[in-house]
Amino acid sequence: MIPEAPADLAPPRPALCGHLHLVATAGADGRTGLAHQSFRAPFHIGKPYWDGAVLQVQVVNPTAGILAGDRLELDVAVEPGASLLVTTPAAARAYMMRRGAAACRQRFAVRGGGWLEYLPEPLYPHRDADYTQDTRVEVEAGGEAAFFDALAPGRVGRGERWAWRRLRVSLEIHYAGEPVLRECLDGGGAALAAAAEYHRTPDAYFGTLVLVTERLRADDPAWDAVRALHGGGRWVGVSALRRGGWIVRVVAPGGQALRDLVAELRARLAPTLPHLGSDLRKL
Repeated sequence: MIPEAPADLAPPRPALCGHLHLVATAGADGRTGLAHQSFRAPFHIGKPYWDGAVLQVQVVNPTAGILAGDRLELDVAVEPGASLLVTTPAAARAYMMRRGAAACRQRFAVRGGGWLEYLPEPLYPHRDADYTQDTRVEVEAGGEAAFFDALAPGRVGRGERWAWRRLRVSLEIHYAGEPVLRECLDGGGAALAAAAEYHRTPDAYFGTLVLVTERLRADDPAWDAVRALHGGGRWVGVSALRRGGWIVRVVAPGGQALRDLVAELRARLAPTLPHLGSDLRKL
């Protein structure tokens, strides 16, 4: 009987080259629909749901998660007058990669008069993961977007904290043809482990909410309500972009605590940005 080859010598699995392309448009009756949709594993979408104000699209991953060699692409466009919410029912997982790496490129475009909210569950990088995610958000003048991104410390239940090999997450926001935000996290888990220790939350979940809109002013009462969320083990900070919007940084002591904090953020901002009042229809 021939012995089984060691795992690090086993033939690599076939890598996935998946994509998700969506175009949301407004009909004559004011309802938003998908004028175009195209996807390939590991992406799949559930049946879109119109709640009377926003078209909700759930993006699911029917595979185990993100593995070495995977190349993923998201391209989401919102046309004038359309309102779209893209979310996920479960976290994204970048698994251990003995060799090789995985990458995802995301582009979101919102035309004038359109609304987009992107609200996925957090990314969980496993031990020795090597993953790159590049995101570009382009919003025309008169368009609005709420983009959220969150990072978990790893599989805390398995004793893994900040154990990935390399994680590169970049974000560019453009409004009315001008860059208003460009940032990049690049490195191993040690830097965020130190940040979590500083916040006295070794299992910290980090989140970033970028709001591209002209409706939120510095004196909007929503900001007092948002800043009041800071405390009790939760950290909330607000800064203005160079033009056209705001960035909200949050740190929460656990996954459910982050979910609760995001729900409270949306509720406090909804009086000014009513689309954030859309029920996510998650248990």
